[in-house]
Amino acid sequence: MTPIGRSLQAVGSLDAEAAIVALGFVTASVGAFVAYQAFRGYRRNDSRPMLLLAVGIGLLTVVPFVVARGLQVVAPLSDAQYILLITGFDIAGLSAILYSLTRA
Repeated sequence: MTPIGRSLQAVGSLDAEAAIVALGFVTASVGAFVAYQAFRGYRRNDSRPMLLLAVGIGLLTVVPFVVARGLQVVAPLSDAQYILLITGFDIAGLSAILYSLTRA
């Protein structure tokens, strides 16, 4: 591969990584807004299911982004450890949402 080809490939990978981070930030931001709206519903109506919905959405959208981006600086983990941690938060978030909808 020519030096120009390597340079273009490096720029392309940086653009892809920046796009992934940007989309993750947008997802976390929208998730935080939806969770905040659910929390406002909880405070307004004193509704426990709305609180659980807010917690579930936060665990599903905001926490994985913070864990994936924030923990890289504080405590570098292996890829398997990141996936395990994020999957645990996903399961907890989905469980909270399920409980808020079914009260099971």
